[in-house]
Amino acid sequence: MWNRNPSIWWGGVLVIIGVLFLLANLGVLNNLDWNVIWPLLLIALGAWLLLARIGPGSASADVDSAEARDGLAQAKLEMALGSARIDVRSASLEDDQLYRVHIEHAGTPPEVALDRSTGTVRISQRPDWFMGARRLHVDARLAEAIPWEVSCATGAIRGQFDLSSGSINGFSCRTGASHIDIALGPPKGTVPVHVQGGALTVGITRPAGVPMQVQASGGAVQLRADGSRHDGIGSRSWKSDGFDAAADRYDVTVSGGSINVEVSGR
Repeated sequence: MWNRNPSIWWGGVLVIIGVLFLLANLGVLNNLDWNVIWPLLLIALGAWLLLARIGPGSASADVDSAEARDGLAQAKLEMALGSARIDVRSASLEDDQLYRVHIEHAGTPPEVALDRSTGTVRISQRPDWFMGARRLHVDARLAEAIPWEVSCATGAIRGQFDLSSGSINGFSCRTGASHIDIALGPPKGTVPVHVQGGALTVGITRPAGVPMQVQASGGAVQLRADGSRHDGIGSRSWKSDGFDAAADRYDVTVSGGSINVEVSGR
């Protein structure tokens, strides 16, 4: 009962205040004492915020979603979320599924939608401006039988993206102060990987010997790549042997504030 929709609640409050103002101006409520009404409204607001935060509604039902592939040759995962823990993994899914998503959350229920015309799976959650950050854990499994593009626009996250058993057409993430780990499989063509945010810690693993280029820019930059070290202010870059001539390779850019990037093979 406490997990209310903030838009509806605040809409009701504004309507009530507007009606009181109107009646007072029309002389219907001549004895209206705003010195009493305003404190009561503030008390009611504070009580609602506290109860919405600590009440039993803070543990909402989980969200589960899955769809069949139905002949899709490639797909895209888009995530538009606030602060969260995100686990995305390429996997062999039963019954020719395209994806399987399980979300644990509190607050506004996230939405999972598939646009079959574009092959885009979108996971989103409407911001809860008055409740602030709430518990959110997204666990997504993507069919490894087809290539994916992965894109996210988030707040601060702890992200684990294990895409090593499949292939991707690209990876991009605009985020806040976040820790992101990305495990990549063999590339096909030049595959872009972009991460942009605030204070960032980014770990990238790839199959041993796969060509990769990394460009990191921001304030303080720490770049570790295959045992080499490149630290400084502004921007740093690294390129593996054979990158320029390779047909299949990863092109990585990381930008933000304080940046720590570590690249390794496996």
